[in-house]
Amino acid sequence: MQQSEVWQLYAKGLQKLSQLWLEPLWESVESLSRQPTGDLSAWIELLTPSTLENVLQSPKLGYSREFTHQLFQGIDAWINLQRASIDYQLVLLDVWANAFEKLLLTLATSEENHQTLHQWQQLLQLWSSIFDREFAQKFAYEDTLQIRGKFLSASMANKLRQQQLMEILLKLNDLPTRNEVDEIHRSIYDLRKELKSLKKQLECNK
Repeated sequence: MQQSEVWQLYAKGLQKLSQLWLEPLWESVESLSRQPTGDLSAWIELLTPSTLENVLQSPKLGYSREFTHQLFQGIDAWINLQRASIDYQLVLLDVWANAFEKLLLTLATSEENHQTLHQWQQLLQLWSSIFDREFAQKFAYEDTLQIRGKFLSASMANKLRQQQLMEILLKLNDLPTRNEVDEIHRSIYDLRKELKSLKKQLECNK
């Protein structure tokens, strides 16, 4: 795969991820977009592949340098996830293939012994038990567990890189980051607890 194709795939994935975080923010500041100088659509363009490429070519200063560094690390994490995902999917495909083969053999044997299944629930239960057994046997091997572990580790690493990149994008556009929003929620929660405690004290002093 060409480097440009890898970049386009990663940029598309990042754009989809950003929608989960940016859409609620967009709704909260939608009124500002109606003002003459409040058009916020420009910062959305930062998430397009062409704009991201321009950012990479800009001078590496401040947030730009941090963004470029995190972006390259994010691409590496995404590539590692794709590789680990392929290896893990091949393992699961092998489990499904073996389970399906044994299901057909079991059904053929049951037919010969005049033990035909008459309800779809019976077929589903048989299929589930065979798959569970095949899955347990497959993941009893150390090499298979390592493949699964690499996939989970790569998935968490990619998620972390995406979050770090989104933090920088939000800071670049003077929007609250997830950590800042979480801190606000914690402060509100603490204030509510303190207010509730003060109300109880006032009631006791009456």
